[in-house]
Amino acid sequence: MDLPDELRSATCSFCDSALVAEADGDAEAVDRVVPFEVPRERASTTLGAHLAAHWLAPEVLRRAARPDELRQVFVPFYVFDAVARTTFSVQIGNHWYRTETYTTTVNGKRVTRTRRVRETEWSSLEGSHVRQWFQHLVSASRGLVEGEANALEPFDLGRSVPFVPAVVAGVAAERATVPHAAAARVASQELADLEAAVIAREHLPGDTHRNLSSRTTSDLSPPGLALLPVWIGVVKGPKGPLRLLVNGQTGEAVGRVPRSPFKIALLVASVLGALGLVVLIVMGAS
Repeated sequence: MDLPDELRSATCSFCDSALVAEADGDAEAVDRVVPFEVPRERASTTLGAHLAAHWLAPEVLRRAARPDELRQVFVPFYVFDAVARTTFSVQIGNHWYRTETYTTTVNGKRVTRTRRVRETEWSSLEGSHVRQWFQHLVSASRGLVEGEANALEPFDLGRSVPFVPAVVAGVAAERATVPHAAAARVASQELADLEAAVIAREHLPGDTHRNLSSRTTSDLSPPGLALLPVWIGVVKGPKGPLRLLVNGQTGEAVGRVPRSPFKIALLVASVLGALGLVVLIVMGAS
C-alpha cells in the first residue's frame, strides 16, 4: 500500500496490520521518538474533565472526548539547540520612603497625623545576556500550529528512544511538513521572547523595572527531528472541525473550547425569565 505523503506510518484498513513507510530520499530522517505513556482511557477521562469546566461548550464537542473518537498520532517536532545573545535597555526603579504629615477629621475634630509614602527613583540601564538553550521544540507539522504545540509542551525528551520502525508501527506518524527555514524563524522569535522573560525575572537589579527593550541574535544548531505522542479528538462543528489534544506523555489536555450559541441563548432566556418572575412577584406583593 502507498501511505499518504504526510504520513510515515499507519494501520492497514483491510487487515489491521501495522504499516511503516520505507525510507526514501524525500523523507527527513527521524532522530528520536517519545513513546506514548498515556493510555486511551486516561486521555478520554482527561478531556472529559477539561470540558467539564466549559459547560457552555457545544455538545458535539464532547463527543471528541470519547475513547473511540480519539486518534493516536506521532507528531513531528524540530529540536533546536542554540546560543542566544541579547542586548537590552531598561529603566530600573528603586523604592524609597518618606514621612508625610496630613490632617484629617476624627469625631468632628481636625487632627494631624503622619503616614509613610513610597516613592520610586528611576534610572536607565543597558546590558547584555548570553545563554545556551537546549532542546527547544518547534512544530514540524503544518497541521499543528505553533500555539497549540506550545500549549502541549513540555515533553521530556530524556525519555525518548532512537527511531526504529517498530516504535511507531500501528500508530499514525506524520512526516515533517514545515521547512527548516520557517521553523528556524519561529525558534529565533520564541528564544527572543524567552530571553526577555529571563532577563526581566532573573537579571535586573532594583525593586521594579519598566520599558524593557531587548534584541536577541540566536545561533541555531541544525535541528534534530523527534516524533512526539499526541491524542487527537476531532468532530465536525457548525463552522468547521473542532478538535481537542492530549499530550500522550504527560496527559495535559489543550484545545480551544468554543461556546454554543444555543446554550448562550438558553442561558439568557432563563435569566430573563427569572427576572420577569421576580418582577411579577414584587408587583403582586405591592
